[in-house]
Amino acid sequence: TGSSGINAEYGEIQTFQHYIKRNNLRMSAYNYGPSEPSGTWSAGYNTGTPASSKPSTEVELTFSCHKLKDLDVFSKSDPQIVLYYNTLEGKWLEVGRTEMIENSLNPSFTLPIPFVYKFEERQLLYIRVFDIDDDSQNIGKAELLGELEIPLGQIVSAGTLTKPLCHPRFKDCGTVTMTAVELGGISETVTLKFEGSGLDKKDFFGKSDPYYELGRENQDGTFTTVFRSEALRCTLNPSWRQREIDSKRLCQNNKSKKILFSCYDHDDDGSHDFIGHFTTTLAELQEKRRTEWELINPKKQRKKKNYQNSGVIRVIECRVEKTYSFLDYIMGGLQLNCTIAVDFTGSNGDPQSPRSLHYIGAPEGNQYQQAWLAIGNIIQDYDSDKLFPAFGFGGALPPHGQVSFEFALNGNAANPLVPGVQGVMDAYKTALLNVGLSGPTNCAPMIRQVSKMAMSGAQSRAAQNYYILLILTDGQFTDIYDCIGAIVEASDYPMSIIIIGVGNADFTDMERLDADKKALQHNGRKASRDIVQFVPFNKYISHPSALPGAVLAELPRQVEEYYRLRRITPFRTSGVPCAE
Repeated sequence: TGSSGINAEYGEIQTFQHYIKRNNLRMSAYNYGPSEPSGTWSAGYNTGTPASSKPSTEVELTFSCHKLKDLDVFSKSDPQIVLYYNTLEGKWLEVGRTEMIENSLNPSFTLPIPFVYKFEERQLLYIRVFDIDDDSQNIGKAELLGELEIPLGQIVSAGTLTKPLCHPRFKDCGTVTMTAVELGGISETVTLKFEGSGLDKKDFFGKSDPYYELGRENQDGTFTTVFRSEALRCTLNPSWRQREIDSKRLCQNNKSKKILFSCYDHDDDGSHDFIGHFTTTLAELQEKRRTEWELINPKKQRKKKNYQNSGVIRVIECRVEKTYSFLDYIMGGLQLNCTIAVDFTGSNGDPQSPRSLHYIGAPEGNQYQQAWLAIGNIIQDYDSDKLFPAFGFGGALPPHGQVSFEFALNGNAANPLVPGVQGVMDAYKTALLNVGLSGPTNCAPMIRQVSKMAMSGAQSRAAQNYYILLILTDGQFTDIYDCIGAIVEASDYPMSIIIIGVGNADFTDMERLDADKKALQHNGRKASRDIVQFVPFNKYISHPSALPGAVLAELPRQVEEYYRLRRITPFRTSGVPCAE
């Protein structure tokens, strides 16, 4: 294979964001579905053609593997697929990643990777399957299970294609099955809720721990898994959570396309037991005339003469609604209002010292300045007045040295707005001359201040203002529990929080706030959505152009999710709401 060029996360592998910016290429229409984010902006990059030149088509790639190597001693491998693309310059770029599946040698990944297909180019893909060994899903610490180089055209022409994986040290590494589906047309969200009754008992000492999968029919009659539910403990009468899935992923917007519903008993060792399945269509699920389906286990059906079923599944909710994209809201007049909050605690070091994180003398600027320039120059294009509320926290204010956790960088508490990106830079420099560094690193007051502004925006049924709090800090929050409470409250408002950690501190607690896997909870209340993105600056210090992509990757999905949950449609430029 051509894997020799892939030797580091930011070595020969670059990010799409860096490639696009450097080559002055455009992004075609991208789409974030209502399910889990992929963590990249890879969906619509038009990577080889100038704007409005040659046609391109967005496709969605899904993967499954069979008979992978088992590299874990006391359990099975925990596989994840990472997809790379070979650019016209011969460099490998990471396109995206699937989810990680625990204890499985035959994983079916439900998180798709979108990509732009161009007939006129030979687009070489590089598929790598890793065994993930830690919660951070750091590929650098993972073991390679297998890899494959393949042109995208082969996958697209076949629709579904299975190929053997290769490994530099092992033979018989298993296979990878790739499915390509064209995305296009109207985007709709399908809301589904299922309940079951009388499921087969699979556990010897208990009942069953049932979960279900939804599969989309392929051209060859096989099915690709596109959704997997949560497993419910010890029940034969499950009531699964209401879930949402994009109709393009579920059935390619074809309501007559077959959908396979499969039910399993979850086992921690990955040896999940099949309970039963049935096929249906989205049109059938929407019909009120039929609300129940029998789960059939063909093996039991052949063996038992009086076999009836392995349980019954009921459709409690099936709703199909038009989905609006981030771009729909922006083009409809949505303004992104960004507030910046800078850490003025003593751990940053004396600003007069070159070793200080606040040192102003470096030609390229300090990490605070670099981070703000990278993000501010993008955000300002979506704010018509380009006035930024700019604050500091943890500083000792003149003349008496009183510590404040929400002071205006321009010294004007009544009007903390500063004009433009450079205005923030100037106010920051002035504040360093007048405000002493103190502490502690309390940030809940800043979160609540911006939350109040967002709360006023939530009173409107119009998608006109969305609020972003950008926090630049050199360490973990000392009021982390209070911050979690403030974030849970803010999750109900049109607001997102971006945290950039500067310096070499331990940011473990900050990763907790970035609740990609598990929703934050405070005093028994769960956040209604994930609104925090944390990024350590040092990860991008040698490639700062990649920072905005990492920092802003989740923002479009968060915007879409807020307005979708509240069924708020975009505004037209005239100020008239879009019709449903």
